[in-house]
Amino acid sequence: MARILLTGGSSFTGLWIAEALAKDGHEVTAVLRREVSDYRGLRAERVERLAQVAARVVSQAPIASARFQALASEGFDLLAHHAADIAGYRSADYDVVDGMNRNLEGVQAAFDAHARSGGRAVIATGTAFEAGEGGGETGDLAVSPYGLSKHLTNEAMRHYARWRGLAFGKFVIAGPFGPMEEGRMCWSLFQRWFKGEVGVVRTPRYVRDNIPVPLLARAYASFASCLVGAAAGADHIARPSGYVGPQEGFALRLAREMAPRLGLACAVETLAQPHLAEPLVRVNDQPAFFPGWPEEAFWDEYARYYQRLADSGLLEASSA
Repeated sequence: MARILLTGGSSFTGLWIAEALAKDGHEVTAVLRREVSDYRGLRAERVERLAQVAARVVSQAPIASARFQALASEGFDLLAHHAADIAGYRSADYDVVDGMNRNLEGVQAAFDAHARSGGRAVIATGTAFEAGEGGGETGDLAVSPYGLSKHLTNEAMRHYARWRGLAFGKFVIAGPFGPMEEGRMCWSLFQRWFKGEVGVVRTPRYVRDNIPVPLLARAYASFASCLVGAAAGADHIARPSGYVGPQEGFALRLAREMAPRLGLACAVETLAQPHLAEPLVRVNDQPAFFPGWPEEAFWDEYARYYQRLADSGLLEASSA
C-alpha cells in the first residue's frame, strides 16, 4: 500500500482514478481547489462520491497554495498530479505560454516538499494531443496550442521531478467515456436520443481512442503501483487504449449497446467530414482490455447513468 496525494479528484476521470487507487489498497488524500460547498451539479456529485473512497478530502488546496505545500510535506509516497487549468483549451488563440505558466505555478515548491519528506515519485497527466503523442500523422508536433502548452508543461514537470531524484511518470489520456462524464460527444448523442431525435456525428472519419473510464482508472492504478517501486530518477510512460476506430463506428457501437438497454431508437446520422486542422488519427497504443473484463456490466451502468440524468433533467442542464 502507498500513500498517494491526488489532485484533480473532482474531475470525471479523477474520481474514477481515486476509486481505482483506493480499490488497490492505496491510501488516497484528494485535494480540491475550492470549498466543497462551492461545487454544483455533477461535479458536486463527484465530490460527494470522492469523499466515500478517499481517506481524506482537503478543500481549498490548489497546488500553488500554502495548504498544498503543507500537505506535500507529510511524507506521501506518490504525488499524482491530475489537475490542470484548461480554460479555453479548444480555442485556436489559446495562449501557450500563459497556459504553461498557470499549470506550473507552485509545482517546483510542491516537488521540493514532496522530495524532502521522502516522496518517491510523481505522475503527471498527459493528453494524446501533445507533441510526440497520439500515434498519428503529425509526428512530433502538437495538435493545437493547448496540446503544445500541455507538452511543455509535462516536460518541465519531468525535469523538476528528475532534478529532485524523484521517479517521473506521464499517464497519457485519449478519449475516456463512462458514468459521471459531462459535456462530451456521447453526452450530445444521449441528449438527442432521449428527445427522440437522431444523434449526429460531425467528424465521422476521425480515428479516435475511446476508452471506458473504469479501464482507464485501472491502468492508472497499475501505473501508480509501478511508479512507487521505480528506481529514483526513472522515467516511465503509460498510454492506455480502448476502442480504436472512426468516430462513426464508435457512435454506432454506442447506439447498439444503448438501444436495447434504454428502449430508445438511438439512430445515428453522420455528416460529411469537415476540413479541420486536427489530424485524422489520434490514439494510444497500450490496449487496456483484459480477460474477464465485465463489459456488459459497464454498458449497463452507463445506460443507468444517462437514464438517471434524463429523468432528473440534468442531461439538459448546463454543466457545473
